[in-house]
Amino acid sequence: MLTLDGGAGLRVTVLDPRDPADQLRLGSRYVAGGYVWQVTDERHGALLSGPAFPEENPPVFDGQGLPEVFETALGASTARVGDEVYVIGVGKVRRESAVRPFHVRDNPTVTERAAWTVTATATRVEAETRGDFDGFGVELGRVVEVRGRTITSSTRLRNVGERAVPVRWFAHPFFPWAGDEVCRLLLESALVEEAPLFVNEHGWFTQRPDVDWTRGHYMTPRVTLGAELHVEQRHPQLGTVRVECRFPLGGLAIWGNASTVSFEPFLQTNVEVGGEVRWAMTYELSSVRHSSGLTSFGRSTR
Repeated sequence: MLTLDGGAGLRVTVLDPRDPADQLRLGSRYVAGGYVWQVTDERHGALLSGPAFPEENPPVFDGQGLPEVFETALGASTARVGDEVYVIGVGKVRRESAVRPFHVRDNPTVTERAAWTVTATATRVEAETRGDFDGFGVELGRVVEVRGRTITSSTRLRNVGERAVPVRWFAHPFFPWAGDEVCRLLLESALVEEAPLFVNEHGWFTQRPDVDWTRGHYMTPRVTLGAELHVEQRHPQLGTVRVECRFPLGGLAIWGNASTVSFEPFLQTNVEVGGEVRWAMTYELSSVRHSSGLTSFGRSTR
């Protein structure tokens, strides 16, 4: 693993996709370059969770930390069982299931991992790879940087092939539960009445009483699309983690089980031949517990 230290009491561990030991933590789902595995606070210990946390070697589909996903596999619409598809940031994956549409949960075998070039300093990891597959060509660049107690995960995707590249990407940050309140969005949002979460009077997505989270719940709140999403995430040690999603929001999901909870912001676009798209996620992990007022993004709900 690669370790970053911004000098403010945080140690950020990032998987190295070139390292055979780290490759054992990678499956067909998460982008290998720039995969933040854990953030450790010198006072509070591990700050991130995962579906199987604190297992040392969780299932690769579940993972932990701050993984990111390209959900649309190139070539999947025509691939038959036994054929290969290309998952951006992962590599070639064998289609082993006839379940449609294609999803990596049903197709776990990576037949050829993406080759990455990685450079690292004390505060920054840069990872780059190129994939060519069935007329598609993509150059993917990832940067993870820590400055003080702020972590920025940036992505650059360039289409260098002969076909337009469909992109459906999402971040999957895993946080530990911090009580009934989960997160609050700086966007108008709503949940259906039967969902295991509801929005309380202060705008927090909140657990309903007596909900069993053991098997996990997946929800898709209605949200305003096309704007940048800012989030306050409750945290048991820090009080609040502030997150900025620096891209036009294309959808949102919230998933949780007994070990973790995660909001999942989606980016959806089409990158034409010769085109390029850039986006980023920023996590502010303050060492000072915040009040419940939403002040960092310019609004208070009090």
